[in-house]
Amino acid sequence: MRDEAPNVGSSVKHEGKGADAPVSLRLLITGATGYLGRELVRQCLIAGHHLTLIVRDAAACPIEWEIDQRIEIIEGDLVELKAVPQSDVVLHLAASLAGDAATQQRDTVEASRSLLIAALRTETPPGFVLASSMAVYGAMGLRPGDVVDETTPLEDAAHLRDTYCRAKLGQELLFSSAASDAGLPLQVLRIGAIWGPGRLWNAHLGIGLGPALLRLEAAGDLPLAHLRHAAQALRLAAEAAGRGESAVVNVVDSDLPSRAQYLAAHRKTGWPRLTLPLPWRWLEIVARLTGSRLRPGLLKTPTLRYRMLPLRYDNATLRRMGWQPEAGFDALMEEALQATPPQEAPRG
Repeated sequence: MRDEAPNVGSSVKHEGKGADAPVSLRLLITGATGYLGRELVRQCLIAGHHLTLIVRDAAACPIEWEIDQRIEIIEGDLVELKAVPQSDVVLHLAASLAGDAATQQRDTVEASRSLLIAALRTETPPGFVLASSMAVYGAMGLRPGDVVDETTPLEDAAHLRDTYCRAKLGQELLFSSAASDAGLPLQVLRIGAIWGPGRLWNAHLGIGLGPALLRLEAAGDLPLAHLRHAAQALRLAAEAAGRGESAVVNVVDSDLPSRAQYLAAHRKTGWPRLTLPLPWRWLEIVARLTGSRLRPGLLKTPTLRYRMLPLRYDNATLRRMGWQPEAGFDALMEEALQATPPQEAPRG
């Protein structure tokens, strides 16, 4: 069902009797038409929740959403948002994945601000789930082999990182301040590099140059979050926020491949045809000698270390939420390879 303007609906709560009865939540989701958003919608419907989707272009919604009585679609630009329907939990996925500082400020930071203001104006303000990123962590204080978890310090040299990192840091600050001031539950999910069918390239592998890969590091785990694993984590976080719980959770797969292992599997797509090794430490020397003033971003020390430092990643907090992996890396990669066009070149 589609509405041209937000209207306030009733929140659907406990169905059945008893403390263990299933709970159906009224969830408001942004970014639903994206790669992750579509999978989240699917999983939330299976779990029995009722959804309000705020989308920029309703034409991008699958036809089955239009006829599903459990879904309400609202078309509009988040930056111009003035009101939203009543909900139990807001899941905010919408953000710009690329673009200059102005684009990131508008589509990630200002959009978040407008959404928060509108949600806080409702009669009963909801809990929040923010789809953040592992990119908010800094690597300057880390050493090869260190474990990244929720206690790892955030980036403190954001001016030397890319615009995406800066925007996600600003987004987290907005949500944490708003939730704290209003006394509302907030689940911040710092999601790793999302991968799956049709999305296999990973910037932690190196630099794509046409048919070739400039490989900067072979060791260290890749901070991957499979599409369905990330959606499951968001759904669980929404249910936790609906119970009034707050948390910061890193979302990465349990079976993480090394760079070398991932690259060996990726070659089955036909790319890269050629691998050129270049130790990232050489680029770090250049970055240090130039004061990280050169472009591109990998010639800035904090960005280079975040992407290339060989690290390990912990998901114990995620598993304590009740999250469970569907399968290991090999099985999920084989599935993704079967659904990925051959000779897939990197997209950024």
